Amino acid sequence: METAELKSALRARIWAGRRARSAADVAQAGTPIAVHGRLWAHGHVPEGGTLTAYLGVGAEPPTTALLAGLHEDGYRVLLPVCLPGRGLGWVRWHPRIAFERSRFAPVQEPVGPVLDTDGLVAGDAAEGRAPLAAILLPATALDAEGRRLGQGGGYYDRFLARLDAAGTQVPTAAVVFDDELLPAGGVPDEPLDRRVGAAITPAGLVDLRARSR
Repeated sequence: METAELKSALRARIWAGRRARSAADVAQAGTPIAVHGRLWAHGHVPEGGTLTAYLGVGAEPPTTALLAGLHEDGYRVLLPVCLPGRGLGWVRWHPRIAFERSRFAPVQEPVGPVLDTDGLVAGDAAEGRAPLAAILLPATALDAEGRRLGQGGGYYDRFLARLDAAGTQVPTAAVVFDDELLPAGGVPDEPLDRRVGAAITPAGLVDLRARSR
């Protein structure tokens, strides 16, 4: 079976499991995810620093409490918006921000001034914008060596590849349910795919960097 087919089959299996969870079970995961995600941020992002995050919706691991906690901690939190060519732009999140449907993908996106990747990475001292310090991103599954299964659009892989090409290296973590953290080799990968450094799950924070060596 080709890698793309393996990914599709794994993605379908993981999403079947997500849809089988009760709404109460999904909601219950929000608090421990926030605890472990904030712990990860405290270890990698300086006070007042910038990180990217995302809003988990529906059957995804919930991140609303995590976003609120990061905001409360004084971090500058930016969420993605889809751009042409499967690129990503970034909008600063706050608790009262509005969302609207994306023009380029079937997702809801925050409404506000859009920062491109170069602006995100560089920051702007004059405007009080700290440069990018860490990336918290979504995943459908992770394996113990940091391989990540996304949704299939390649948005984040392109974003991470662009950072690599520019020589920008910042810590990365992805949020999954406990049973979506698979053994080493459990996620098939391709040359475009980029590994992540940590898994944030309801059960805890798992450092994947040492395991990938």
